Amino acid sequence: MNDLAASAGGSIESRVDLVDPRAPRFGQAITATLLLAGAAAGAPALVYAVAAILGLAALTRWRLDLYAVTWRRLAIPIVGAPPEREPATPHRFAKLLGAGGSLIASLLLVLGLFLPGFAIAAFVGLLAALGATTGFCLGCQMYRQVSVLRRRGVL
Repeated sequence: MNDLAASAGGSIESRVDLVDPRAPRFGQAITATLLLAGAAAGAPALVYAVAAILGLAALTRWRLDLYAVTWRRLAIPIVGAPPEREPATPHRFAKLLGAGGSLIASLLLVLGLFLPGFAIAAFVGLLAALGATTGFCLGCQMYRQVSVLRRRGVL
């Protein structure tokens, strides 16, 4: 157990690597709304905003995650603590993929390539909407598949 976990009164896994299962869906809903609205309205600023939010979270190793802070400060007081938690790593991997997709879309938009930029933004937005509405997270599934291959020594 490291110092952080010891001072927090639990294992590092129980304090850092677990997430409220509703929180990723909350973030996916925001991502989907912003990206799909940006693509539908032809508003690159909404795509840039998602790229900035997700990119900042990834670059700071999830310390500056606007979605997580919003969930903890606004939603938890309303909906209450989760009955159980689940591993955060698959969700972080999915968020990293969303950051990459929205960054690529943003770069294309900055270069004036509006059709491919908005198409990629819409695709990422649709995947986020799928996760938010059904709980099926493609990025999480991809993470699990790679993990299985890693455990078997294939990767």
